[in-house]
Amino acid sequence: MSNNDDTPADVHPQDWKLLAEKRKKQRGWWYHNREPKQIADVVAQLIQRKGYAQVQAAGAWDAAWKEAIGERFAPLTAPGNLRRGVLEVMVANSLLMQELGFEKERLLRALQTAMPEAGLKQIRFKVGKV
Repeated sequence: MSNNDDTPADVHPQDWKLLAEKRKKQRGWWYHNREPKQIADVVAQLIQRKGYAQVQAAGAWDAAWKEAIGERFAPLTAPGNLRRGVLEVMVANSLLMQELGFEKERLLRALQTAMPEAGLKQIRFKVGKV
């Protein structure tokens, strides 16, 4: 056999150990250099990725809106998305939209009291399918 051959007979046992350690480090580098994560952080990331928090927030908005608007108009309205502090509310018709325009300040205060962490600044009514 020539000296350039890398057959097992030509390799020193210490070289095999070094090679094995190097491969072990390469395979586990992504795991061994990290700190373990707290389970609360992992669950929070999962909830955020899957959108469960948005569903829960939508349910909270529905309950707060129904309480603020009252039983009379609740079936004719539906809270939509909250974007940049503006809550979009879908209403059944333009007459109801005008009526709720007069009650806008009262509704805004009631919703801000019910959900202060949401950062609600304004309500915008839109005619659409409820």
